[in-house]
Amino acid sequence: MKKKLLGAALMTSLTALVVASAFVSSRRAAATGQPAPAAAPAGAAKKAANKGITPDADRALRKMTDYLASLQSFRVQSTAKDEVVLKSGQKIDLVSQSQTSVQRPNKLRSEQIGAKGGLAFTYDGKSMTLECTGNGTYATKAAPPTIDGAIDQARKEFQIEAPGADLLYSKPYDILTEQVTSGQLIGHETVDGVTVSHLAFQGEEVDWQIWIKDGDEPLPVWFSIVTKTMPSQPEFEVRLSRWETKAALTASTFAFKAPAQGTRVETFPKTCAPNTTAAAN
Repeated sequence: MKKKLLGAALMTSLTALVVASAFVSSRRAAATGQPAPAAAPAGAAKKAANKGITPDADRALRKMTDYLASLQSFRVQSTAKDEVVLKSGQKIDLVSQSQTSVQRPNKLRSEQIGAKGGLAFTYDGKSMTLECTGNGTYATKAAPPTIDGAIDQARKEFQIEAPGADLLYSKPYDILTEQVTSGQLIGHETVDGVTVSHLAFQGEEVDWQIWIKDGDEPLPVWFSIVTKTMPSQPEFEVRLSRWETKAALTASTFAFKAPAQGTRVETFPKTCAPNTTAAAN
């Protein structure tokens, strides 16, 4: 899994998938004084076994990731909860909501909804922009021609960590299992009245769980990650809802329009809130 230290300085847009985690990460820094940290093809079963993933868990995960990769245009809403541990030892949950729009192979938009001072990430196949809507500051960079490349570059250019964004890659199975050492099907449960398969995975640096809708539309509805490289082992969760798997998205959805009184900065501010000074770091 690309996510190595949960919440490292800013972001995702499957919004929590991209933007929500950036927002909560900036709040994490403010609160703690520190940055956050189908049938399988031939050979697939052996590869999964080498990773310690049981066959039933591997089938369920592959079915979901193949389905996600097949979606050419979709929109989803997410609610992210990021657990932070204060210097006093008290645990605080930071919650944010986002909406993410994707059009493969090279368009992505994720924006926080329902709160002031949120983040918005826009990628149109040529450039990507991260905007703080609370104070009008934004940073724009040239971008690679694919969503995969844009996510990788966003993590580098904006120092963004977006754990949910692992679901947006063209080959999400490979990304999700990158550091996995074991995986199993816990069972079938009910989430919001929908029957889901509950999978749990252990990894070198993170443990994670995912709840996948049963049936012909194996969509993820809940995603949970625990970071083991931090003493407090904080947890990140994202709930995914209101999936539109055939969303009619236009070019304007992914076109960034600079705010009239906005300020372009070279380095995005480490915090995003109303009245933040619009200046490069």
